[in-house]
Parts: sequence; C-alpha cells; structure tokens
Amino acid sequence: MRDLPTDLPHVVFVGRSNVGKSSLINMIFGRNVARVSKEPGRTRNIYLYPFEEKIYVVDVPGYGYAKVSRSMLQEWKKMMEEYFKRYKEIIKIVFVLVDCVVGLTELDLQMLEYLNHMGIKRMIILTKCDKASQKELSRVKFELQRIGVEYVVTSAKEGIGKKEIIKLML
Repeated sequence: MRDLPTDLPHVVFVGRSNVGKSSLINMIFGRNVARVSKEPGRTRNIYLYPFEEKIYVVDVPGYGYAKVSRSMLQEWKKMMEEYFKRYKEIIKIVFVLVDCVVGLTELDLQMLEYLNHMGIKRMIILTKCDKASQKELSRVKFELQRIGVEYVVTSAKEGIGKKEIIKLML
C-alpha cells in the first residue's frame, strides 16, 4: 500500500459495490470528483479528496458483488485492513453506506463490527432514499434503531442529507 497523506483527518466512505459512494461524494463536493459507474467494483484503489482544507474525504473499493477475480477481492480486503490499521489514529469517522432499498446486509454488519472492534467511530448513511418506498425506508430505519446505530438518510440525486453529512465531517 502506498503512503497516504496524514496532514489532515480522514473521513472514510465504505459500502457495498454499487451502493452510491461516488455519487454521494460528488454530491458533498457539489461537483464530480469521484468517478461514477453503473458497473459495480469500479473503485479499485483508495482515493483522497481534500475538502475545505480541513479533512480528506476517502473513497475506497466497495465490498460484496463486483465483476472482478477472487484474487482481486482478496487484494482489496488486504488493502482495506492495512489502511484501517495503519491510519486508525487519523480517521475521524467512517460512513458505512447502506442502500435504502436493499437494507443492511451481512457484509454491512461485518463492517460495523470490524470498525467497532478497531475502535473507529462509524455512522450509517442510508443512500438512494429517493428510490425506496416508505415501507422499505421504515423497515431499514427500524432495523438500525433495533441495533442502536445512528444514521443519516440521503439522496445524492436530490441533495438530501448533504448538510448533515458535512456537519459530521467537519
């Protein structure tokens, strides 16, 4: 893994492939800084974007479904574990993105548990709320309340949740 800048705190965006990480990052910046693709698994490295000269927004490869080899998935896993161990002290918060329609997956729960084990602050960001029915959104919110995890509801398409996320970032 290459050395990453440590002069500013890191705010990390993680989630399943195709959960909308790049779209959400672009919404926060108000312009396209992260590459958006319809094909899952296009983010293949760790990317840092300086935000207001106060933090780095960190975009990482998604977990779960991606059209890549098993060995590539293992490399991503190793890279992520190394990143969290190496930069733990400068990570301000990790936003775990969860698709409102899909809800929490086993992989999301594993990520939450891993971050908790590492002692890294985390929060759920519900993405694509504009595509979810009220029933789907209520189901996901209930599940998150049941396990005691805070969350922010967002839509990159409609700009919902932008202020709340920026407040948490800074």
